[in-house]
Amino acid sequence: MPNKVLLVDDEISILRALERLLIRSGYRVFTATSGADALLRLQQDNCQVIISDFRMPEMSGGELLANVKRLYPETVCLVLSGYSDFQSVLQLLNSGTAFRFLQKPWEDEQLLKEIEAAFRLYRHNRSVRIRSQLMITSNGALLELSPEGVILRSNGAAQHLLGQTEASLNRSLFSQWFQLSESQQQVFLQDIHGSLEVSDLQDKVCELHVQYKDAECTLVGLKRIQQQEGPGGVFTSALLDQHAALQQLDSLLQQQRTFAVAAIRLKNFSDWADMLGFGEAGQLFESISQSLMQVSRPYGALAYLANELFILTLPAAVTEVEVHQQLTEILQKVRQQFMRQSQVLRPVFTVTYCMAPEDGDSAKLLLNNVLTSNRMHLRSPHAFFMRFSAGDADKKRQQLRISDALFGAVELEQFELYFQAKLDLHHDRINSCEALLRWRHPELGVVSPALFIPIAEHDGQIIEIGLWVLRKACMLATRWQKAQVPLARIAVNISGVQLLQHDFIQQVQRIFQETGVDTAAIELELTESWMM
Repeated sequence: MPNKVLLVDDEISILRALERLLIRSGYRVFTATSGADALLRLQQDNCQVIISDFRMPEMSGGELLANVKRLYPETVCLVLSGYSDFQSVLQLLNSGTAFRFLQKPWEDEQLLKEIEAAFRLYRHNRSVRIRSQLMITSNGALLELSPEGVILRSNGAAQHLLGQTEASLNRSLFSQWFQLSESQQQVFLQDIHGSLEVSDLQDKVCELHVQYKDAECTLVGLKRIQQQEGPGGVFTSALLDQHAALQQLDSLLQQQRTFAVAAIRLKNFSDWADMLGFGEAGQLFESISQSLMQVSRPYGALAYLANELFILTLPAAVTEVEVHQQLTEILQKVRQQFMRQSQVLRPVFTVTYCMAPEDGDSAKLLLNNVLTSNRMHLRSPHAFFMRFSAGDADKKRQQLRISDALFGAVELEQFELYFQAKLDLHHDRINSCEALLRWRHPELGVVSPALFIPIAEHDGQIIEIGLWVLRKACMLATRWQKAQVPLARIAVNISGVQLLQHDFIQQVQRIFQETGVDTAAIELELTESWMM
């Protein structure tokens, strides 16, 4: 990302000397001759570091930096002034408003070292803010890990999932809570889009994925896959558990011949629970479990994992046609038996399968692939039996890649704002418009908002993105008002995730104050995805 520095000094000769030095050193440099000019420049360009003189007419360096800290709290501020100003600057240093006091005249080498330290501090503070924001806003379980694999922080969801207190998790080793080798952990944490299924200390299976990664820490998301009991509260002892299913898959793989493994999930159990209550729905699920066990016995071994999910090995199915035939026969018989018990309800299944060894040459890989495919197709309206494809995993990795890229999109200036005009037919003129966000990534190309907005809402980047859109729209509205463009209002979409932030109103007020926009011209609208 471009390292941008704003230089503020009322002496042109000093500005030019500093500008030449920093441009030669690879910085993108902006200049201002007064505090007011500096604040206007910051509205247009997000400068990570500001170097300001202290003694300036009208607005002193201290007043400028106080305003900068209030409006742009992540910006790192340095004071470059004569030594006689040090006592006056001391208060800025003690309050954290200024990062360093640099003395005039300066030594080039020392000045460049201090500026690089300022950028390191900026990157550190930004990373901490992003991680803290994710830890607070995420509904999922998150652990913050050091490069050595030490858990630095855990959110409430992670503590609940692992059944541990904050004190017991924090400062402990990540590997202490999961059954994974040191090499597995290293490979997983080094992959910016890493995903892995492992068992915890209670033999419950968790899906681990890298939520966010920077130079200092990694945020790992946890999701429970395995539970010990079915919805009815009665675990059918005749069914295999996950360990037995893995052993069965290992045994079949050792025979070095083709076979199939299927994941069968009762898709509409939650609907039954809503209609009938969890107890009665659980009894119906137990009935389906018993039917599946009886009907599938001639075909292969059945295991129950969790969340209405079964794993069925089909040793005799060596072609996809045979897989479809056997699964059709099994589920038809299950449905027929169920109809004798309920004339109203119909079981709906999501069924996916893998062909071994083509879709996985190890038991864990086969199981991971068939479960990944099942989760990918869970919301599909189709009743087809879907085979795992590498595209399923690629799609998931693409989502992780988009999520990772979104964290730097604002600072890298990858977003563009377009405006959709609204025509007043009564007066035959444009009287309002709606701000539309577009993302142009150097590798991903132009990414559709329909793709990246839900990801940003889920993973937390929407907060920074939404504020950028509002600030940009307000800046343009102010410019158009001064040019007397006859627009009554500009509509800006706001995500419901932003509304849940405790400081949302203060953030909006700060943007209004910073841009000087006529607030009557700004209309905030909730995004359609949140309303749905």
